[in-house]
Amino acid sequence: MLINAQRGGYPECSMTTPRKVPLPNKIAISVSCHFSLDRLKYLDLISDYFHELGNEVVVFIITNTENKDEIDLITNVIKSKGFEFHFFIPKGLGHPYLLTWSHLHVFRELISDETFTHFMYLEDDIKITEDNMLYYMEHIGTLKKNKLYPSFLRLEYFEKKGEAPTWYCSDLTKKLEISKLPKLIISNSYIFINLPEQYQGMYLMDRELMHEHLFNISSSPDFGIWNIREKAAQGLTFFSVPEGCYSRNFIGYNLELREIDSRCFIHHTPNNGANATNHLGFGTIPVKDLIIFDI
Repeated sequence: MLINAQRGGYPECSMTTPRKVPLPNKIAISVSCHFSLDRLKYLDLISDYFHELGNEVVVFIITNTENKDEIDLITNVIKSKGFEFHFFIPKGLGHPYLLTWSHLHVFRELISDETFTHFMYLEDDIKITEDNMLYYMEHIGTLKKNKLYPSFLRLEYFEKKGEAPTWYCSDLTKKLEISKLPKLIISNSYIFINLPEQYQGMYLMDRELMHEHLFNISSSPDFGIWNIREKAAQGLTFFSVPEGCYSRNFIGYNLELREIDSRCFIHHTPNNGANATNHLGFGTIPVKDLIIFDI
């Protein structure tokens, strides 16, 4: 049952048990990679996990460079990691900010290949793990029935010498009262909540959602509220949103533990918000303090 923030409250519902779910059978991952020598370390890190995101993984590096030496440098950080990879270099880009949108050309070509079951767009510094994928696969069926989908929360850490790192929300600048958030009840102990800011730097879709995205206005750079580069990662976030919701992006929340499901967490590997001297409000809310449980 979808509960809008305006209504609030929790209906009684039966407990559900966790399901063992398979990984995607074949996933296409498009990574937006504007060449920068300083950023290759992030691509190196996140690509270590690509092989665990599906039974078969095909990666497309969307890049602006045609320089052989630079292509070789990218190749060296992604090769021999257990997945197939290809390069896509768009022609006639016009403006460098449109590089992030070029991944849609790849997905439009691939959607006709029915062997691909899932599609992921990824900025080159967002780490996605098998736990993230299993969380998505476990809940996508239930959420799709409500025109929603399981989503993720970007985190960064700040580390003081001699102390354990503190993890912060990358994109939220204030704490949230859970009673005021739209929510979807899964069981007595587990719900999905809808946050007012849902930038992820990525999106993940099955074939049905990908088809919806590609053949609707959501795949146009003119659609949405973010800046042009960031819009490429919004996917279906703001398209056909159910009444009373901020977006179609919902994240899991454990009522018994009173904490966000850690499988929602994805690492924004530069940690540049949490470590900034001028935060502008970003990267300042510890994830453990984000949700105020006031009911």
